[in-house]
Amino acid sequence: MKILSILVCLVSFSVSAQGLSLKDYSFNVTDVLSRGQNRSQLFNQMNTDLIKTGSSICSNRALVWVYDFKRFYGIDAAKIFLFYTGKTGRIGRKTWWYHVAPIINEGGNLWVMDPGFIPKIDAPLTIRQWFKEFVGVDSCREIRASETDLVERMGWERTFPEYTPEYGRADCYYHLAPAGIWTPGAVSEFLLGVDADGRPVPPRSSEFDMDELMQACKEAASTKFGRVFGDPKKKCKEYFGLRD
Repeated sequence: MKILSILVCLVSFSVSAQGLSLKDYSFNVTDVLSRGQNRSQLFNQMNTDLIKTGSSICSNRALVWVYDFKRFYGIDAAKIFLFYTGKTGRIGRKTWWYHVAPIINEGGNLWVMDPGFIPKIDAPLTIRQWFKEFVGVDSCREIRASETDLVERMGWERTFPEYTPEYGRADCYYHLAPAGIWTPGAVSEFLLGVDADGRPVPPRSSEFDMDELMQACKEAASTKFGRVFGDPKKKCKEYFGLRD
């Protein structure tokens, strides 16, 4: 199993003196140690006051958190998108089709930063530990940019197949993307240049988009009650230091 863990890391990343490079995107993931931080410090500093972890959507809170890493500490993080099959996506009465969380590089090792489930998850996790928490297995099949049929499925908003003739059987799938790419659909559009209906879209950037950040923050910073009767726009603008 130790060999498998090493291979999971090497498939998506190449090591350099500056950090880890996301091969599908030519995106460098900062070694947090080079910024005077470590995984525990960063995890404990992630905002769970503004972000309503019990009622927010994972992609919205993840976007705010990775932006915080960048603006407060100069850290370029990545994201890990997890995709469920019909078998692993059934959780109680709900069916999950994906989950996403920030991922950082500490000294060449990858750590998933997912404080949306405190106290169950109260510290950074390895990729294998994170898989175990959310799908009950310690390895998932990686989706690469060249596997366009699987990339297309990211924008379909439904669970992935447990078996395909091309790729065999899998309990779950995952994909690693730059911090600024917001949702599975945005990943698919970035890599394919078309939307879920096959229509061409303008080239997307992997950089942060402030309109997307504001939209994500407003949802992540609101309780369900507040979304109906309140407007979180003001506190998000204050949090990001934006003026009217």
